[in-house]
Formats: sequence, C-alpha cells, structure tokens
Amino acid sequence: MKKKLLAMLLSGMILGLTACGNSGNGAGAVEVEETPIAETVQTETESGEQAAAESEEADAELTEEQALEAVRNYCFQIQPDLKEMVEADEETIYWDVITNEEGQIVVLYRSYTGAQIRYYIDPATGEAYTTELVPGIIDEEQRTEDTLNIRDYLE
Repeated sequence: MKKKLLAMLLSGMILGLTACGNSGNGAGAVEVEETPIAETVQTETESGEQAAAESEEADAELTEEQALEAVRNYCFQIQPDLKEMVEADEETIYWDVITNEEGQIVVLYRSYTGAQIRYYIDPATGEAYTTELVPGIIDEEQRTEDTLNIRDYLE
C-alpha cells in the first residue's frame, strides 16, 4: 500500500514538474524579475525619506514670499504672454503681498488692464480664493469663482 502511494506521489510530482518546467513563451509562462533585497530596502528607505521631507514641507505654513512666488507662477501659467510683458516693463503690472488681520496671506496682482485681483491664501493649507476689483467698472471688490491651492505652484 505504501509503495503504491509513493509511486502515485512520484508520478504526480513528475507531471507537475513537467507542466511547470515548460520554458517556452506559451500562454502559461510567467516571467519573474529578480530584485536584490538590498536594492529594494534602499529604494524603500529613500522613498520614505522623500515622503517625510515632502510631508514636513506640506505641514509648514506658507510664508508671504512663498505665496507671492506661487501666485506669480500661477499667473504666468494661466497667461503665458504675461512673463514677456513683465520683462518688457511697458505695462503697469505688479504684485504685492501682506498678511491681513484674519491671518490670511493676501497677494494683490495688478493686471496690465488695471484689474486688481487679490488671492486670499490660508497659510496652513495653501487653499486660496480670489476677488476682483476694476476701478471705474467694478468699484467694489467682488469674489470670483476661482479657487486653487497655492502649494501646487511652488517650485
């Protein structure tokens, strides 16, 4: 009885090895890429350090200088010709930054059209909304539909 059982097990193993041992590129073939363990550990460590650095940077409150730089980058991105206009110094275009009484960073962008667009930024999260004032046309500051996260425009 034991001999029959042993013979059956051996036959099963041989059939299994034959089926798995097919080295062709058939439909059942699976390619396995070996990665050295040391390389995997190093990559995971580097990823963890990078994520921790990014997390600390994201947790830090924005400074007025960072907010100003980010708003400028945003303006240049949505209006590509703006950078050339600023460099040509032919138009009255400028940015100014303050922190208001509520603790928001407020960046004023004065467009070449005369419109005054203010970005009200939460320094903790980077979330911002905008208002617009166009002297002679819109005499009161009005909130617009535009919202953004200023952190997306930091370099």
